[in-house]
Amino acid sequence: MDSAELAVIGLTCNLVGVFFLANSIIFRRSRKVIEEFFGVGAGSLTAVRDYSLNKIQVVIGFLFLNTGFLLHGFSVLDAIRERLLTVVICLVLVAFAGLVYLIGLTYSRRTFRRYLREFFAKHSDWDFEKDLRQTQEIGEQLGIPHRPDMSVADYVREVRRALELPPDAERPMRPQAPRIGSGAGGRRLRSDIGALPGR
Repeated sequence: MDSAELAVIGLTCNLVGVFFLANSIIFRRSRKVIEEFFGVGAGSLTAVRDYSLNKIQVVIGFLFLNTGFLLHGFSVLDAIRERLLTVVICLVLVAFAGLVYLIGLTYSRRTFRRYLREFFAKHSDWDFEKDLRQTQEIGEQLGIPHRPDMSVADYVREVRRALELPPDAERPMRPQAPRIGSGAGGRRLRSDIGALPGR
């Protein structure tokens, strides 16, 4: 098979892959996703129904796209004179892509924390003691460790401080939640969360 034929087949695979990837994208605002996670606002059954189909389309699009690029590369392989230099440049590009990914990862985490703070600023009376597993997830996203000597109240206080929320004393009045634990010390956070399923 000639190089021109490989190039045409590769470009066709690229078009098919791009179509599947574009068709699988669901444009959802990050703030909306956070609201749905915490049960605020209405969810969408259509998004749940199409979730499996979207995953399949991503896999198919990824396979077609990469196959197309490989075929296109093979079609021009014989025309490359400086193969060693080309390989070095390709490796540099891969390393640069990894650096860009790390920068994007850091930016996305900071953005996600900002969205969390915006959400809880609107819902400052959120009961963090109601779901300790969820509270621990929030704390992990904010970089808050849970030490063995830390009680549930202490951990909730640290989470509220990291979210830049007012202390419990300044929150709007709500019915008092039952006290956690027994005795003066109360149960510790690790034992509370460790007792939950999956821990």
